[in-house]
Amino acid sequence: MPNREHHVARVRPSKERRLAALGLEPLAPNEVSARVRMRLDREVAALLEGLTPAQRGEVLVAGLKVLGFLREAGDGEAG
Repeated sequence: MPNREHHVARVRPSKERRLAALGLEPLAPNEVSARVRMRLDREVAALLEGLTPAQRGEVLVAGLKVLGFLREAGDGEAG
């Protein structure tokens, strides 16, 4: 008996088209999607929730750089 889903690969749109239909974009090769728990002031949490995932990442990276936890690319290793 043939597999019921053997034809799905021919009918299913590409990953990029499926993500675009949802208003999303695929992760870049060096990106990951991470869930991190943080303790924040309610106002700060509300601001973060209003940002896109890409904007949240930019804010986090900028903060880590300002605090010295992350160096600019080419400056050596983080730490």
